[in-house]
Amino acid sequence: MYDIFFSYPHKDSEKVMQILEALQARGLKVWIDTNEIRDFAGITRSIVDGLAGSRVIMAFYSLNYAHSRACQWELTAGFLAARREGKGDPRQRVLIINPEEMAEHIHPVELRDELFQKAPADPQAIDNLVSSIKTHISTIESTIGEIKALTQPRWFGKKGTGSNRFVGRLPNMWHIHSFLHSAEVPIITGAIASATVQIHGTGGVGKSLLAEEYALRYAAAFPGGVFWLRAFGNDDVKAAIGPQEREAERIRQVRDIAADYGIPVEERSPKEIEAHLARELGNHDHFLWIVDDIPSGMDVETLGRWLAPHPLGKTLITTRTKEYDFLGTLIPLGVLEEDEAWELLTSWRKPEGEEEEEAARQLIEDLGCHALALDVAGAALHKSEGFQSFAGFREDLANPTRDELELAAELKGVLPNGHEKSIASTFIRSIERLGPEGLDFLRLASVLAVAPIPASLISSVFSEFEGSDESGGRGRAVKALDDVENLSLAERVEDESGAKSVHTLISRTVRFHDSQPERTSQLERAAFQALTGELSRADDPRVHGEIRLAVVHARELVSRCDDIQAADLMTWLGRFDYVRGAYNSAESLWRHECELRRTHLGAEHSGTLASMNNLAATLRAQGELEGTRKIQEPVLEITQRVLGAEHPDTLRFKNNLAATLWAQGELEGARKIQEQVLEIMRRVLGAEHPSTLSSMNNLTLTLWAQGELEGARKIQEQVLEITQRVLGAEHPDTLTSMNNLAETFKDMGELEGARKIQEQVLKIRRKVLGAEHPDTLSSMNNLALTLRDQGELEGARKIQEQVLEILRKVLGAEHPSTLTSMNNLAEILRDQGELEGARKIQEQVLEIRRRLLGAEHPNTSISAWNLLNTMSEMGDVDESKKILENDLVWLLDRDPESLGAHQGQIREKIIRMFQRADQPE
Repeated sequence: MYDIFFSYPHKDSEKVMQILEALQARGLKVWIDTNEIRDFAGITRSIVDGLAGSRVIMAFYSLNYAHSRACQWELTAGFLAARREGKGDPRQRVLIINPEEMAEHIHPVELRDELFQKAPADPQAIDNLVSSIKTHISTIESTIGEIKALTQPRWFGKKGTGSNRFVGRLPNMWHIHSFLHSAEVPIITGAIASATVQIHGTGGVGKSLLAEEYALRYAAAFPGGVFWLRAFGNDDVKAAIGPQEREAERIRQVRDIAADYGIPVEERSPKEIEAHLARELGNHDHFLWIVDDIPSGMDVETLGRWLAPHPLGKTLITTRTKEYDFLGTLIPLGVLEEDEAWELLTSWRKPEGEEEEEAARQLIEDLGCHALALDVAGAALHKSEGFQSFAGFREDLANPTRDELELAAELKGVLPNGHEKSIASTFIRSIERLGPEGLDFLRLASVLAVAPIPASLISSVFSEFEGSDESGGRGRAVKALDDVENLSLAERVEDESGAKSVHTLISRTVRFHDSQPERTSQLERAAFQALTGELSRADDPRVHGEIRLAVVHARELVSRCDDIQAADLMTWLGRFDYVRGAYNSAESLWRHECELRRTHLGAEHSGTLASMNNLAATLRAQGELEGTRKIQEPVLEITQRVLGAEHPDTLRFKNNLAATLWAQGELEGARKIQEQVLEIMRRVLGAEHPSTLSSMNNLTLTLWAQGELEGARKIQEQVLEITQRVLGAEHPDTLTSMNNLAETFKDMGELEGARKIQEQVLKIRRKVLGAEHPDTLSSMNNLALTLRDQGELEGARKIQEQVLEILRKVLGAEHPSTLTSMNNLAEILRDQGELEGARKIQEQVLEIRRRLLGAEHPNTSISAWNLLNTMSEMGDVDESKKILENDLVWLLDRDPESLGAHQGQIREKIIRMFQRADQPE
């Protein structure tokens, strides 16, 4: 015999041990399981061994408690057993310790009405808690197991049997129970009327089985009995019956219930029978009235006839529709949690080995944790043991020519609750109730990714599809979303305003059973157009968060299509990835785009050449300068031959090749090309054309790299004078020219002049572009570097920290600009003598660049070199050697001509470092 059964989530073990020791020190016998229990058998054994022989159950009800399966089983068993004592009040037997500030997480709601104990914070509080518990227990003589056993519930209508494959849903059951009984504790809930609860959700998620399991496990709360009526809304062959036939079914079921209850029904009208049943129910205690599978389309009066006939009844409804949200409390039932899905899928057959376990987990993801699909798939895997693996089932499931789930449904076996096994039939009954707008939305969802679909995208696709204006598309989208949401075929998505989510199995059903596949193809074409327009904003990284979901759907579309429309979308997807620094992904997309354009348009088409140019840009960003050059040179040769030496595309491609030569350190070759381009532009476009001025700026960078600072400055001053006069003082090109001139001032040692220009640029950019625009942040970064050169380290640090904070928020922690800013901040910290702080940042930057860019990227080499210098200053010889060996020594084995300018400089520094007499081996 124990005084206390201590129920707690093992995540809170450290918090409860002090309480446990204090209870035992005061002579209380405590049953506690120090091993975390996960399996059903273990949970059941712990309840039998400990709970039945204890006077009370004490629950450490933290936020973790609701997510512990063992805890919920223990509390449910104790709560229901205590219900059987006296007036059915469980609160004498169930004690709550609440470590949280609020109480809303505590279920069932009756336990919130108890004067529960707050978790003690100090030894005196623990002592007070133990004293209170000991006093309470002294009034209780018997154990929970000595309470009179619960008899089987009185059940009328369809008999409940439950299922040994029922998994999870314990928090849902507590919610059902709390809401059904909320009126009994109005001081806590604020409820003033007898509760009605609706369980709503899409087909096959387990609404009816949940209602049945709740009725079986919580029957002690309903001594008046359990009554079950079927409304045949969707999940039965009778779902197609009309209103009159459905009303006749209701009357027949009520008549049978009354007869079972002992009420005379012969030669009596339905009204007489229902009135008599209501009187009899009112003479007893609370009863549970379950109405399973309420259809959509009922008026208020018709719906009212299905509800409990007396106020003592608690009505529990299952339905797919949200039309009746005015009635009682709605409990949305979604898919299973991942661990619950695993338990259901593998209850038939356990996967053997790591590969099969991984395949089983991927299968769960494929099926979207949908209860019915998992049950059907699990049964099929059981039947095909020895013939088909979990991985093989996944492969068959992906077959676009046949529906493996429907084949699985044909195998013999009965599902819980008598539910049919056909996934398609389960959803089709709801889909058939949709209007044309709702059907088109599901067709659209069937070709998009399994991800939230933004309302703006739905509206844009409908506008493209119908050839209507924005208002027309928006109107159809609103009607479509209202339609599918009411029938639980789509769900609202938290934190994504207006977005809707469609379960993967619903999309699958539409793909396999669409009666108008040509309409789906037309919607897919419209989606390509809408997404191409949406992603055209990808050049501005500030909007990347806004178009994130559009990008997910665009990736899905291009993964399945190989035409020019797909290539057009790939252009923008690649640009999105390029701007955010995801160069590997951009490269993959643009390679595929090149292949498509070459196949459909030819190797010398302007679109193919533009795509190759984009691909070259990603290679250059990844430090693959030789690969970049090998693409740029044939592109330039074709363009010159096809379009002519003075065509704008030819000049653009020449500039790109010059930039690659510049990065490789071939400054003379880069200068020669840039001078040719500039001569043509001056002659063809004029001396003051924006493209001519841009070409002049490019040339100044080469002059600067060659050390011809006076020549660079002279050209930059000419460019600035023209841009200010022609474009205005606040034009972006003018500000770029000012910025370039400031950099030359710095290299010439005129730091104060450079600073003055940079401050002017920053002021204008803040005013015109805003504080978080990339160009504004670039100006802040440039000014910080100048302040550092002037020795104003604290001012430089302050600006750099501001830049870094904004970049992390706007572009993300791993964007190239963010990493550059981190690197700059680390250099300032090193100048200030804060070597540990500098090293920590540099190590983070190096790890990210290694992972994203690879060990041989120029930026990775720069990061490694910076970290090496910091380690050297700290005297950390061993770690310095590791950086040399892991990240930099490879430079020594490379031909200097194959390296970019930055890597070449680092290589020379390393050689000089090794040549120093004091350099350790």
